[in-house]
Amino acid sequence: MRFFPGIAVAGCLKPILHVILHTLIPGISVLVCFGVRAQSNIEILYEYGEPAANSYSLLVWLVGSLLLLGFCAAVWFYLAARRQLEARERQFEKMTVRLKEAQSIARIGSWERDFETGETFWSAEALALLGVPRNSDILQHYERLVHPDDVDLVTETIASAYFKGGSYQCDHRVLCPDGREKYLRLAGQVFVDKGQSPVRETGTLQDITDRKLIEMALQKNEQKLHSILDAVPYPILILESGNNYPVLYSNQGASDLFGLEQYTDFSELDTRALWNEPEGRTELLELLEHQNDLLETELVMKDGAGNSFWALVAANKMDFGGSQSVFLSIANISERKLIQQELERLATLDSLTGLLNRRSFFENAQKESRRALRYGQPFVLLMLDIDSFLSINDRYGHDFSDNLLKRMAITTRLAVREEDIVGRIGGEELCVLLVSAELECGKIIADRICSAWSKERFDFQGQELTFTVSIGVAQQAERSDSVFDVFERADRCLFQAKQSGRNRVVVHGDTPASPRVGNSA
Repeated sequence: MRFFPGIAVAGCLKPILHVILHTLIPGISVLVCFGVRAQSNIEILYEYGEPAANSYSLLVWLVGSLLLLGFCAAVWFYLAARRQLEARERQFEKMTVRLKEAQSIARIGSWERDFETGETFWSAEALALLGVPRNSDILQHYERLVHPDDVDLVTETIASAYFKGGSYQCDHRVLCPDGREKYLRLAGQVFVDKGQSPVRETGTLQDITDRKLIEMALQKNEQKLHSILDAVPYPILILESGNNYPVLYSNQGASDLFGLEQYTDFSELDTRALWNEPEGRTELLELLEHQNDLLETELVMKDGAGNSFWALVAANKMDFGGSQSVFLSIANISERKLIQQELERLATLDSLTGLLNRRSFFENAQKESRRALRYGQPFVLLMLDIDSFLSINDRYGHDFSDNLLKRMAITTRLAVREEDIVGRIGGEELCVLLVSAELECGKIIADRICSAWSKERFDFQGQELTFTVSIGVAQQAERSDSVFDVFERADRCLFQAKQSGRNRVVVHGDTPASPRVGNSA
């Protein structure tokens, strides 16, 4: 940094004047006082006849000494001030170099414009960014460097700040004299006077070409990704990781399924509403937090009309547009679920009566047996058989017999509790497992079934018919008893009931009961 000579001279004279005011003037005052005193002494000496020459010599010596002392002090102060000035100048030069280096590294230049004088200053880095020399006339008309497509944007941004003062920022392109196209960020501050007229403007110029090219590449890749995802035939959602998990992206399939076209801003959408229960989303995301691989799960969601449907959701964590996100691929599997449920029903239920089939009954009975052993709660098995069923089938036909079995299943199901297990184990034989029950309870339920069944009325060609049932009852007696052990005892009791004349309940360990009142066909 070069200083003007006048400023340097003024800076040097300042310490000299300081010395004169603070050293010579007090010295002269002392000298005057000393001279007055000396004159009195001379007059006294003269009266006594002493020569006055020595006194005058002493006075001259004192004056000269004071002048020399003042001069030396002035020189010392001058040299000290000069050294201080040079040190500050060196420090300023270092700061200037560092600023230039920082601007060069950051590719940020600075500039300033004085509207009153018309002077414009551009830093070396700003000139390097624009690729123009310092004395170029184009610096007075920056808009000539701006890309034609961005001129209006730059002009409107700066004009707004000129009108009311304040700061502005504008990303735009410039066409350098060497033909290169750059992306620059122009940031400035406009200072206005009391009349709101601009008086000074200062700011920075930053090269953001690399950043813009990367952003453009990312946008291009994102557009390709959107095109691919929109072509996928199943719904896809991308949620931003966070408290509310807002939607970042929805392909056309997801928009159609969840009715997202109504949302101009996805931030208005509470994604919990997409699940049949709000906790469903929370459970899915919590599962995803504990693994980095693809997660697949089946859950119930809701479409845009509020209808629930079964969905197969594939979820994974990903980075989307610089944000930690969750990728969701959704397939509506409601039809498949219905087919699966129907297959399970056919595999577990008896197609005629709707009760559990033999295999499912014993699977459930074994589970209950293990639970009973674990908690020390016994269970009771009832074996039921419609009396003379083969004769009924031969006499009235298969359709009538099938209807009889259906009515028997309903009667039995209504006579027991919800938690009890009822199944058709073959032909006209039904089996009931009473959960957490004793023999006495089993006998009461068996009597209830017999009584209810005897009251059922059937019409065959205008003839009213009633039928009876025989029941065997057995309880899990020991911890070593399996379901099949109890089943065998109940089956033997049923056999005893049949041998004793039918239409009765036989409890294991008791003597056969008397037949119940009822008309057997």
